[in-house]
Amino acid sequence: MKRHGDLYRQITSYDNLLLAHLNARRGKTGTFEVQTVDKQPMKYLKELQRLLISKQFTTSPYERFLIHEPKEREISKLPYFPDRIVQHAVMNIMGPLWDKAFISDVYSAIPGRGIHAGLTRLRHFLANKHGTRYCLQFDISKFYPFVDQDILMKLVERKIKCPDTLWLLQNIIRSPESDKGIPIGNYLSQYFANIYLNWFDHWLKETLKARYYIRYADDGVILDGNKRRLNAIHKAIAAYFKNNLELSLNPKTQIYPVDVRGIDFLGYRTFREYTLLRKRSVRSFKDTLAAIKAQWPDVEPQHVVSTIMARVGWINHCNGHNLTEKYLLRDQTIMRIMDEASEALGFRSPLRQLLEGAKS
Repeated sequence: MKRHGDLYRQITSYDNLLLAHLNARRGKTGTFEVQTVDKQPMKYLKELQRLLISKQFTTSPYERFLIHEPKEREISKLPYFPDRIVQHAVMNIMGPLWDKAFISDVYSAIPGRGIHAGLTRLRHFLANKHGTRYCLQFDISKFYPFVDQDILMKLVERKIKCPDTLWLLQNIIRSPESDKGIPIGNYLSQYFANIYLNWFDHWLKETLKARYYIRYADDGVILDGNKRRLNAIHKAIAAYFKNNLELSLNPKTQIYPVDVRGIDFLGYRTFREYTLLRKRSVRSFKDTLAAIKAQWPDVEPQHVVSTIMARVGWINHCNGHNLTEKYLLRDQTIMRIMDEASEALGFRSPLRQLLEGAKS
């Protein structure tokens, strides 16, 4: 594998820091932090460039909070300036280099390879009915908190030889408040996860010859026509994680017949002939609509439209016509709220257009 040097000059260039700021601010222009940098971008970015070149930059303290959906997790948040801009600056240069090293069936944090691309790939696999009779579905127990920082740095060094870039990456990975794991919430964390599991992915594909394998973050599925073979792969994965990455499989990891229950993965339940929204996602969809009804009109119209249409987008990737009909198009309250919210934003309700299209 080719190792890359002379990267730090590219990371710390003013043009790259400006691009990092423009990327990091997307969807966050209403926040005080972003608006502060926007008022004097050259001043802040020149100061950031100075801190990086002089190596006076250090990762800031994290703000930590708990979320409870889809499961309870501790989320870590860094300040917009300088940290989130720095992480985008790193990704602008490092991302394309790492993307070439990843297997094609990793679908997290890689441009053009998101959840719905993974779903399409899974459906393609299932077309081979004989070769995908069984599914080994696994996730890694407490993955992000248990990533070994020493191992992660050694894996990073397999691809990067630029000393200054390694200094910066180590500063981010071994931040003063982070003595283990990688924080959930960091822009770079999902990418570090891909790096940590990259050689495992190649080992599965190239040594164990797992033909039908998809991974999204710390969750994965392996399909095969032979249950005994999947049992052997299961044991081999457990040994690989223990011996190479100091990780362990979640006890819920299991092997099951695909045609009996479908595959609950990537937010959907995928069967050979159709795909349904995951039950937990359906509950979240209903709760979201209930919250909008309860809060309207004391909620931003843009939030209402973007939230509902994001759910429509998810439903459109599965056989969810009944969900759209029952909970959106036939719900007069939701239709009225969407009409009012869209009118406030200066356009016609996309739900109204969807309803008229369905009638025609």
